Amino acid sequence: MDESFDKRMAFGFALALAALFANAALAHLNLHRVMDRERQVAHTHEVLDAIGGVLSASKDAETGMRGYVITGAPDFLTPYHSARAAVATELGRVKELTADNDDQQRRLALLEARIAVHMDIMGKDVSLRGVGFEPARQFVRTDQGKQAMDAIRDLVAEMERKEHELLVVREGESITSYWTAVATSAVALGLSVGMVGVAFVLIRRELTARRQAERGLARANEELEERVRARTADLDAANVALRRSNGELEQFASVASHDLQEPLRKIQAFGDRLRAKFADALGEQGCDYLERMQSSAARMRTLINDLLTFSRVTTKAQPFAPVDLAVVAREVVSDLEGRIQQTGGRVELGELPTVAADPLQMRQLLQNLIGNALKFHKPGEPPLVEVHGRTLEDTDANGAPGSLREITVRDNGIGFDEVYLDRIFEVFQRLHGRMDYEGTGMGLAISRRIVERHGGALTARSTPGQGAAFVVTLPLRHPESETTRDEQTR
Repeated sequence: MDESFDKRMAFGFALALAALFANAALAHLNLHRVMDRERQVAHTHEVLDAIGGVLSASKDAETGMRGYVITGAPDFLTPYHSARAAVATELGRVKELTADNDDQQRRLALLEARIAVHMDIMGKDVSLRGVGFEPARQFVRTDQGKQAMDAIRDLVAEMERKEHELLVVREGESITSYWTAVATSAVALGLSVGMVGVAFVLIRRELTARRQAERGLARANEELEERVRARTADLDAANVALRRSNGELEQFASVASHDLQEPLRKIQAFGDRLRAKFADALGEQGCDYLERMQSSAARMRTLINDLLTFSRVTTKAQPFAPVDLAVVAREVVSDLEGRIQQTGGRVELGELPTVAADPLQMRQLLQNLIGNALKFHKPGEPPLVEVHGRTLEDTDANGAPGSLREITVRDNGIGFDEVYLDRIFEVFQRLHGRMDYEGTGMGLAISRRIVERHGGALTARSTPGQGAAFVVTLPLRHPESETTRDEQTR
């Protein structure tokens, strides 16, 4: 990869990330707007409640006064006085809630004046009843109290009408802000998907080019060793440059994948907030869109993690050591016990060798192969998986027999057409839809990369409907393990 291409790709990713972060910030702002509009709607409801409380308390005061006038019983004065106090409290509440509304403040001032008149009239009724029933009755018949109460009702109705008009406007703004937030989150998700696609295409293209370069370099190395020993130094320098370039590529894949995690977390967090706070307003279709969005984000995170695993086969590897594959296989079967019980399947383990390998990668290799054998079983037929090993009849460079070990994982599953043999080991390649069988299409690509790192080979034999057999060939010893042992000896 030349330097100019590096710069262009880095610049493109920087622009895409900047756009994604800007979209996330805009979504965050829109969510704040939605919550602000909801607070305004709630405030309007609170104002309506307080205005209604003024009218209700005024009615209660009038009811207590009339009860006292009619019966002369002092017990009616208790609710009368309580209602008068409640009127003052509710008026204060309305005044505080409408402090930012000059029109309502003017109406409130007029309402306070009318209530004061009404209270004076009721106070006079109470005073006259203390003299006698007839004077109080005559005063009530003047309808001054009724007229004052009607004036209060009319003004309260006007104030409530104005608040209802304001409520309609604010609810409309709240709905608009909500859908804007949903659209912004959807755009952010689309941008993230596009970035993952671009990263995948670029990384796959470069990894393919590196593999081809490595094969060509190996052939050139053989020819150079045969023809001119003097050019060995140049070839070594080329190898160093190639390893450095591969390391930079692996580092780029890791950094790019990590940078994609943060926007995904924000998308899922904002999606959770939308579901928790606005599920009713979102409706059934909106909830379905939201569920699809979050499902896509979760699937994207799985793809990124698999991409990281693929890139770390060589960069995050452990030193080689003697590994008993029989022990590793038993541990893998134990880990897969839940899936085995769920499918009603069985895993039979035969004799397996001990090889020089990376312990963690051998565990991942067997887990991928046995897990695939359990997953791709025939509908209605319990899976049967057989794992066994053998020594191949060959010799190493020193003439020692049996330097290769073969491990076979055989199943009775759905199998596949061998015309797709090369395809199944490629990154993100699937022969079945995601709805039929779960997974990202990375398991076999990771497995082959692990085997190749150990100097071995991975292939498969299969017939559709008659199961499949995946065959791993590994050297008994590997140059990396010999180097590690020599360093420990020194």
